[in-house]
Amino acid sequence: MPNPAHRYTVNVGFPVGCIGVTHENKIVLGGGGGPGRSGVQNKLSIYSLDDSSASLNLNAELVLSSDEDAPTCLAMHPKDKTFVCSINASAAEIKQGKNQNCRLFSYTKTKITKTKQATCVGSTSDVDYQKCIAMSESGKMVVGGATDGTLSVVHVPTLRPVFPFIDARSEINDVGFSNDEKWLVAATDSELRVLSTTNAELVRRIDDPRISGGERAVFRFARFGQTNTLYTVLNTRARNGAYIVVWSTEWVRSAMRRVSSSPITTFALGPRGLLAFATASLHVVVCDAKTLRVLMRVPAAHSFAITALAFDRDGKHLVSASADQSCQVYVLPDTWPTPLQTVVAVGRDYAQVIAIALVLVLAVVLALVLRR
Repeated sequence: MPNPAHRYTVNVGFPVGCIGVTHENKIVLGGGGGPGRSGVQNKLSIYSLDDSSASLNLNAELVLSSDEDAPTCLAMHPKDKTFVCSINASAAEIKQGKNQNCRLFSYTKTKITKTKQATCVGSTSDVDYQKCIAMSESGKMVVGGATDGTLSVVHVPTLRPVFPFIDARSEINDVGFSNDEKWLVAATDSELRVLSTTNAELVRRIDDPRISGGERAVFRFARFGQTNTLYTVLNTRARNGAYIVVWSTEWVRSAMRRVSSSPITTFALGPRGLLAFATASLHVVVCDAKTLRVLMRVPAAHSFAITALAFDRDGKHLVSASADQSCQVYVLPDTWPTPLQTVVAVGRDYAQVIAIALVLVLAVVLALVLRR
């Protein structure tokens, strides 16, 4: 398949666990070696993109405690110079029920500062953590989902609960707000819950995820698009395929397409009608969000697990991050090949391969004839 995007690799020096983009189009990375003395610091870092030198220029950095976990997820404020990030406290504090994991940070051109923190995970086990987080369009609310099933919604900047935390009874894989902020969605392996942001009243429940043919699957991601359509990622339980399913506002499947033979591990919706995902087989893929047609597929994008993806604000760049301590920056084209152009390009590639093969065969035959 044609790959119309130019890309470059940047070594950031620590395993990256989460990524965000500021309203000024700066890249925020969180990650590190976790608790202990691994020698790899836990960090939050802010970079500016520089295509001319194929680099990420470090603007600000905050080194975090080595007694605490590395950042696991973050959500950027759409207007202010703030973001919310989840960082588990030390094991001792967690056991005492003092895991103030949900943290609000502010930033300037050269500095990152923690301004507030609150507890948003109910568990007292240091194995549990907040797995996913999302901020509303207005920047007034943050929803988080944890591995112990805690679903939290808090006000920004106070970090006070909008309503009492909910026990989803199983690990929450993804969360998100609708654009009008009336609803939020939480995805577990076996169900989607759409709730009112006012009082947590259940709006819709979709369970027992299956693909066409009846094969059982799990909900891995769930995100609202620009028109409040809901994009979901389904990985088959057999781990032999991944599907993107789009739901209308009437909760009817409006589109479904198999997009990978390997489970999807991270997912992003972007501007310009694009979406992207990464797979367990280390592919990075960009699709048309309306048709779900694959526009770009990059194999072997990283050497270890791809942990995060994010489009920049204008949709001209896609950044992937990994446990291999690197980021890939993809400079996306202004226009993408049409389906016909893709077929022609693929056909041309096959024709070139066939022509080369024929030349080699003829050369072998001629050599054999000359030997006689």
